[in-house]
Amino acid sequence: MPRPDFLLPLSREHHSALVLARAARKALNANDLIACFEVLEKIEAYWHAVMASHFDKEEQLLKQVSIVLNPDDAARMHSEHEQLRRLADKSCELEPSVRLSKFADLMAAHVRYEERVLFPLLERCFEKIPEKIIKTLS
Repeated sequence: MPRPDFLLPLSREHHSALVLARAARKALNANDLIACFEVLEKIEAYWHAVMASHFDKEEQLLKQVSIVLNPDDAARMHSEHEQLRRLADKSCELEPSVRLSKFADLMAAHVRYEERVLFPLLERCFEKIPEKIIKTLS
């Protein structure tokens, strides 16, 4: 089944998030402190430009379709969003390499989970999602 149009922008943003997680992992593996700080700046900018709004849209969607979700799936998504918010925030006090490592690992796992578990569930329930919710995501 092709992905419904209302999920396509979120999936595209997932791709960008994975690219950013990969850049974080690459900077860490190179043991390049300057590259690590550059990636942290990109993460912070990406948070303001994309991720904050992205998380809001996903959380709004999940609130509206909570009847079809396992509560554990919703709780996991909210928990991971909160962890990623803290890691993307400039005020995060973790040592830069620890922060990057946690961000890279969590972002990659989070995107895979949403793409492989949550989005397929939403696709199966597509007809039950109110049109007004779909319009807010477009």
